[in-house]
Amino acid sequence: MRPALAYLLAPTLLVLSGAAPAAPGFRVETLAPGVHAAIRTDPPGLMVDANCLFIVNDEDVVVVDAPEASDELIAALKRITDKPVSHLVNTHWHDDHVIGNATWRKAWPGIQFVAHPSLRDYLPGTGATNRKGMIEGAPQAAAQMQKQLAAGKNLAGKPISVEERTSYASDIALVAHYMDVVPGTPDVLPDLTTTDELILQRGTRRIQIRRVGRGHTEADLVVWLPQERILASGDLVVWPVPLVGGDQSHVTDWPGALDALIALKPALIVPGHGPVLRDLAYVQQMRDLFADITRQVRELRRRGLDLDAARKAIKLDDWHRRFAGDSPVRDALFRMYVAAPALVSAWKAAAK
Repeated sequence: MRPALAYLLAPTLLVLSGAAPAAPGFRVETLAPGVHAAIRTDPPGLMVDANCLFIVNDEDVVVVDAPEASDELIAALKRITDKPVSHLVNTHWHDDHVIGNATWRKAWPGIQFVAHPSLRDYLPGTGATNRKGMIEGAPQAAAQMQKQLAAGKNLAGKPISVEERTSYASDIALVAHYMDVVPGTPDVLPDLTTTDELILQRGTRRIQIRRVGRGHTEADLVVWLPQERILASGDLVVWPVPLVGGDQSHVTDWPGALDALIALKPALIVPGHGPVLRDLAYVQQMRDLFADITRQVRELRRRGLDLDAARKAIKLDDWHRRFAGDSPVRDALFRMYVAAPALVSAWKAAAK
């Protein structure tokens, strides 16, 4: 979610075992005939670029999300097929899912972009403000990481672990790529919008673009392939730690959105960040986390606590252990992207 690197020390993720790299930064995994996931190979960290999905049909291609690495993704897609891209779905409004729109339109001028209608207001307004903050602050954050690496210290000033060293180096490289791609790239607003469901019928393949509810942002959409039982979730699902923004996310609504995804019974889930998920265990863990935070916040408000007191009273230690384990990187991610912003998001919702 941009800007971060927390929204500034921001937005992960993971090495998918098995396939050989298709291009720097991601690898392509074939999930079903004509369905290919470009999965980021970065280690978990504060800076991310998004996964991408190619749906190759009889006469065209439908793409899900337009990350910062869209030049490289287009090259990878052209190694798979010479069919034109007719539609690209932006699962929400953060830069790592939309900034590549201009690149895809340059490659295929007739492409149509599909998104939630709120992107039309967000991108030129709050999105532009957040992007400016990221452009101004990310290089400084990366420089601080480089300084800590040289000193052998983590951002908290403690001796740096091997995992943290690998993560920081990845973050620094991703900041450099962000600064190479994003400044000066124009926003491309959606051609088609949906607040419910939009179906693209491509021969015998049905592509369902669905609004299952909001969680990560107001603009969340998912893409569902019912025949293949493959789901592209956007950032409603992020591994290994959810990405929550106190100002943009909707923690109290998130469990319902995840319940709707669980009800589809997908065989494979392409999350916004992280490896392809082959069962529902992690989605259920996310659902239960947000449901518990919602329950605790409502109880704390009922008891008359203010927000500062609630920060001390809320009990997230068990969830922290389940998501972070003994990883110092995931520990930092949970503190930054869950513990603080999820409480704020639920607190605001409970006040209404």
